[in-house]
Amino acid sequence: MTTRTPTRPRMPTRPRTSTRAPGATAGSRRTARRGTGRRGRSRRPRRRLPRADRTLLLVLAASVTVGLLIVSGPVELHLASRDRVATLEAQLAALEAENARLEQRRDDLDDPEVVELLAREQQGLVRPGEVPYVLTPPPVDRPRITEPVAPLPAEAPGPVARAAAWLRSLIG
Repeated sequence: MTTRTPTRPRMPTRPRTSTRAPGATAGSRRTARRGTGRRGRSRRPRRRLPRADRTLLLVLAASVTVGLLIVSGPVELHLASRDRVATLEAQLAALEAENARLEQRRDDLDDPEVVELLAREQQGLVRPGEVPYVLTPPPVDRPRITEPVAPLPAEAPGPVARAAAWLRSLIG
């Protein structure tokens, strides 16, 4: 025995009538619109989906939404970690360049001539028996760009200072 799914009875359809405007010929594109809505579409009854199809669409939409929510966290984490890797690689390149510069400086300081030159220039050291000379430039009279600032006038004593002076005059 087979079971049949119940179907809805079909709605009776109206017989088709001519939609041509009065006086229009068969080749004319101008037609009269009857029963049109605001946008010019005819008012046909909307065909509704069967209940099972609607349920399936709702389950599908909910599944897609939940899937997007589940996937969005790891995707965001991946993008953030990719940006962090790029930042760290830039820092690594800068630190390697600084390390190379410092290694070159270390190699230069292993040379006794460089150490002696730095000691003479920066510390003013001399060898025994040498006479050090220090040359100082003469003072230069520089033109002033602005006028010198005048000293501020003495401020008038405040109320506390006046009260203290008055008390001293009474006592003394």
